[in-house]
Amino acid sequence: PAPVSTYGRSKLGGEEAVRELADKVPSVIVRPPMVYGPGDVEFIPSVIPMAKSGVALKSGFGPKRYSLIHVDDLNTALLAAAERGPTLDKADAARGVYTVSDGREYTWEDVCAAVARALGRRPPTVLPVPDTVGYFLGLGSEAMARLRGTVPILNRDKVREMKCAAWTCTTERATQELGFAPTIPLDQGLVGTLASYGHTVAHS
Repeated sequence: PAPVSTYGRSKLGGEEAVRELADKVPSVIVRPPMVYGPGDVEFIPSVIPMAKSGVALKSGFGPKRYSLIHVDDLNTALLAAAERGPTLDKADAARGVYTVSDGREYTWEDVCAAVARALGRRPPTVLPVPDTVGYFLGLGSEAMARLRGTVPILNRDKVREMKCAAWTCTTERATQELGFAPTIPLDQGLVGTLASYGHTVAHS
């Protein structure tokens, strides 16, 4: 684990606190990637306007890769971990810790195209934005949020995460030890997700 953001450090800190009590409270850790589905108020909702406009912004100029998981598949993984996962062991850092995803890796272009496809639109043109521009956008978003008394979805901490070339993981150990198998591919998951927001979706 090598967190690049305050958010990541807080998640790792939570894991370390749980691990310290592992001998008293049997626990299993599940690390999901980007989660989407009904109830998601940040990830897919931020892509929808870009998919509709035909132009999608991308942080940085290099390739970016992501692992995703639908919330229903994540719930399945959580139940499997709780029921069948070997619990944490202070002497073995890997025991009882699982990453899960839908089993695929996506580029940012793939994600934007999939959202557009679910909306019955053509894939948007993806425009790279320099990381320095992203930093100032995050700073501006934080300032506006302070004025409104809200919490910004985009902030400098999120921009630090967006600069990374990949946020991917494997389900191999979860499959072998928990019997976890994702069942919801991205296109299928997006149809239900967008419908939950009240959007008209395209059906194949």
